[in-house]
Formats: sequence, structure tokens, C-alpha cells
Amino acid sequence: MTLRVPLEHYPGFNRFVIDWLHGDARFLPRTEHKKRARMIDATLVEALADSNHRWGLSVKDDLQRWARGQSITIVGGQQVGFGGGPLYTLAKIASLLKMKRDLERSGTPATVLFWLANEDHDFDEVAQLCAPVRNRQLDLHCMRASRSGQSKLAVGRVPIPEALITEFLAFYEIERPSWLREGIDFGDSFAELVASIFGSEIILVDALLPELRRAGKPLFDSIFAQWQDIERAIANRSRELIDAGYSPQVLPRDAESYSLLFELDERFERHLVDGPRQIVPERISTTALTRPLLQDFVLQPDIFIGGPAEVAYYAQIASLYKMLNVPMPRVALRGHTLVAPKRVVRFMERYEIRPEEVFTSPDDLLAAREPEGVTQIRREAEAARKDLMKRIERIGELALPAEHALARAIARSIGHVEYHFNKLAERAIRGLVRKDKERYAATRELLATLYPDRHVQDRVVGWYAYWLEYGQHLVDSLIEETEPDTASFKIIGL
Repeated sequence: MTLRVPLEHYPGFNRFVIDWLHGDARFLPRTEHKKRARMIDATLVEALADSNHRWGLSVKDDLQRWARGQSITIVGGQQVGFGGGPLYTLAKIASLLKMKRDLERSGTPATVLFWLANEDHDFDEVAQLCAPVRNRQLDLHCMRASRSGQSKLAVGRVPIPEALITEFLAFYEIERPSWLREGIDFGDSFAELVASIFGSEIILVDALLPELRRAGKPLFDSIFAQWQDIERAIANRSRELIDAGYSPQVLPRDAESYSLLFELDERFERHLVDGPRQIVPERISTTALTRPLLQDFVLQPDIFIGGPAEVAYYAQIASLYKMLNVPMPRVALRGHTLVAPKRVVRFMERYEIRPEEVFTSPDDLLAAREPEGVTQIRREAEAARKDLMKRIERIGELALPAEHALARAIARSIGHVEYHFNKLAERAIRGLVRKDKERYAATRELLATLYPDRHVQDRVVGWYAYWLEYGQHLVDSLIEETEPDTASFKIIGL
């Protein structure tokens, strides 16, 4: 059972991306992909083959086809989240493979490259995982590791804290897998987990691979040579986005100064580069604004698939591609999918709940379905409140000439009365909507599954929990149902 819902109903979705999907190409073109001629340095090809082999993937033939320009190249990427990260990570990989398989069914060879954002330094985001508690779908259990001085380190090279692994294994009640062996870092753990599930249909790219950094040296040289022009171009585009009513994805540090590059020290700690200077390429780390440029310069993809934030990055830096002589790929939005057991998805049909209504609270949703009773409760409560207010005011009129200190007490009483009348009315409404206990329980479970803690499921819930329950069926369903580059998301019943 699958439901399709317009992305306009996905809470907090980037409005620029919505307009772009509907054809507004002022800031980012909506183009078809064109197969480009490419010739990739053999040293980089060999390094990618070796690193993938270390993670359990045999991709040498696919790499050769990609390097010679014999296939359409599709690229995406993601932070190396603990335990595979949230559900949208899996949806992103599914989008890449869906497009690859669609191309191959039409007779066009395709290669998928997945960029492991090992250079990111957001330790708090990477070192956490939330999952539904088994047999208690209403509860989320979140596992987090302490920063402990990791704030500037490139997370891909940071060993996973043993306490986090221990909590993970105890929560899932599983034996320790090799991708969580003692001392493994976040980058290798993520790569080995993905490799174990998707096999050699995907090529993993370590963003910190020295050969990749060396291949990016001409781009780094161009950025240093045109540093101020680049900052001005980004500032100009940001103003254009603001004038059009959008919020730029990246804001300047001060005035019109943007973060363009970092330098890595021997501990892989990132230090902001505030202007042009000589740095060996292996020590250079990109920011959110320059990562797409490095990726597209070195990997030379025909298609890039990313989330709404990544699409917005492209809009903010689009003018830099011509300035730096980097061909821009076709940019596409990843598919958005939420998942739930089929019995939970069926609650929508049984209780006549529209998919877009699940992004609220059970009380609010059901209150909207009891309009007559709710209106009557509120009308009676308001009438009683007004009548009591009049009587309190009359008491004040009678007593104030004799007791002026009573004014403050009356003011406090009015505030208390208004507060408690509102609480009484809301409590009565909750009682009204709970009178159908089965419907209330079903609605609560539905919303807790798709909108836990008032966050959209795919943003916060780790996919590994669903993998343990559904296995390959989860992956197959996502690849089959996901619809990249469309203005809708899906709710999939498993």
C-alpha cells in the first residue's frame, strides 16, 4: 500500500525547491542530462578500486567504464551517520539506484557514485541515532555520544565511541557486526554497512581520499586565484534569492565573507581558511558551498541527486561553475519516502485521515473531526467565562471604594480564571475526541510512526531498525516506489 502526497504538505520543506520543481528555473536550470566525454586519471581510479575493495566491494570494471565515459554517471552523497544514519539516507541511495535501473532498462549503462562526506565536522549530528522502541511504536529511543573535544575533527576519521556501540547492540539485541568492530571510525563503519546491503551496484567515494584531493588541485588553485570574485558572486546570488523571497542556504560569516575552504591538520582537525594561501591539496577540505564544485570537477557526473538543502546549495553557487570552468551536472531532487507497517498505513483509509493530516497531534487531528461537539464546548466555556468576569468586575466595583488593595487581587483572579477556563475547555475537548478509544489509539500510533516528536519520520528515525524488521524487502520497496525529482513524497506500507 503506497500513498503519494504533494511535497507542499511535507512540514518545513524548502519553498525555493518547491518552486524550482514546478518550473521556476531563474536560479538553477531544470535540464535533461547529457552524457559527457570524460577521462579520469588512472591513479584516482585505482585508489577508488582499492578503497572499495577494503569495504568489501568489487567495482573495478564499473570504475573503468565510468573513467572512460562509457556510462551515465549519477552522483549523490551523505554524512557518514552512525548506524547508517536517518531514513532519508536510505531514500537517497534508493533514488540513485532507481535512476540507474531505469536508465539501464532503456539500454543506457549507468554508474552510481556515492560521496561519503567524511570531512564534515558536525559530530553531534553524526554520532546519534533514534529508533522506535520494539513493540512500542509510540516511543523513540535516541542514542548519542558526547562531543568530548571532537567539534572540529573531520568525523570520518573519528573512532566510534565504544559506549555508543554498546548501547546500540544492547538496544537491538544483536551480535556485534564487523562494521562496528572495536576502534572502527565513522567513515569505515558507514561504508561497510552500506556495502553489505547494496553490494557492488554502488561505488563509494571517500571525500578525504588523498588521490581525490590531488585531482582537485586545479580547482583549488582557481578558487584561491579568484577568492574575492567568488565571494562577491555568492553574495550577489544570495541577494537575488532574498529579493525573490527565498532564504539563501548558507549565510556569510560577516558582511559578504563566506566560508570557502578549510585546512586539515595532522589530526584531521579543520581550520577555516580566511583567504588565499599555499596549502597542499591533501590538506584542503571543502565547505558546503565548495563541496559540489570539487565533486563535479573530479567525478564529472552527468546527474547529481540530492536533498532539498543540496539543491539550494547549487542555486546559491550556480554562477561559480562558469567562473571556475566546472561543468554543472543535471541537478535532481532525491525521492522522499516515509515507511510504516501496512496495518498502520491502513488506518488512514479506515478512519478517513488524509495523508497530509498526519503532521499534527492526535488531539488536534481528531478535534478537527468533532467540529460540532468542540464548537459547543468552546461556546459554553466562553459564555461561562464572560459571565464570571462580569461578576468579578461587579465585586470590584462594590469593594474598591472601601479597599483599594483589592484591585491587584482582582486582576490576578481574572488572569487565573481565564487560564483555568481555557484549560477546562481543552480538557473537555480531549475527552470528547478520546471517546472513541480505538480510533484515538490508531491515530496516535499513525502519527507517532510518521511524525514522531513532531518531526517528519525520515529526518530523525534511523533506517537500521526497519532493516532489522523487514530486511531486503525494505530496500526493494524503497527502490521500486521512490520517485526522484518529483514534487511529491510517498508513504509506503511494508
